[in-house]
Amino acid sequence: MTDRKHILFLNQVDKKSLSTDNLRVSCQPLIKTIPLDFDSNQWDKNIPWVLTSRTAANLIMQENLPKKIYAIGSKTGKNIPQAIHPKKATAKDVAKLIIENGEKEVLFICGKQRRTELPQLLNTANIKLTEAVIYRTEILQKELNLQSVDGLAFMSPSSVKGMSENGGFNGLPCFAIGTTTAQTLKEYGQQPIISKESSAESIMLTAQAYFNQ
Repeated sequence: MTDRKHILFLNQVDKKSLSTDNLRVSCQPLIKTIPLDFDSNQWDKNIPWVLTSRTAANLIMQENLPKKIYAIGSKTGKNIPQAIHPKKATAKDVAKLIIENGEKEVLFICGKQRRTELPQLLNTANIKLTEAVIYRTEILQKELNLQSVDGLAFMSPSSVKGMSENGGFNGLPCFAIGTTTAQTLKEYGQQPIISKESSAESIMLTAQAYFNQ
């Protein structure tokens, strides 16, 4: 069908599994994740660990994990049986859960370009927070042809920043995987449309509903 709307993902996705009869998908990743050297044996396993990105979760999967891990959402912690996550996948909600559970100290496993909401909320609650930085994100420079694109899909705040550095948003609808990514879009002057769940599939359903209005 030639009239299918075209969604461009700015993060790496399996576009074959996402294409539908109503939408077609292309992918132009604007970020590259670079793991850093770390030694988890030096991390305190007697305190809860906190994860707010799937990249961090994937990098520690083979490590000796503590009994308690807080994850920002079910997708982030899906392969970690002991993961605890709030009902809403936001940094604010995972911080509230940590505070409500009376934690005194946590280890925040994150990337170098992590956002500040979680540390600020925990510091305000006088919860000691130690950071373990295990990856960094590099923004790629690409020439993007948006002439046939009907919507942009973002799965991380870094991809939003990458878009701003690679020609801008061109007035296109911007679909966000969650509230953190949506907040970054707002900071760049966009009006994000947020998917109901933190997955590429949910972004596609959200885009389909948007274009069928």
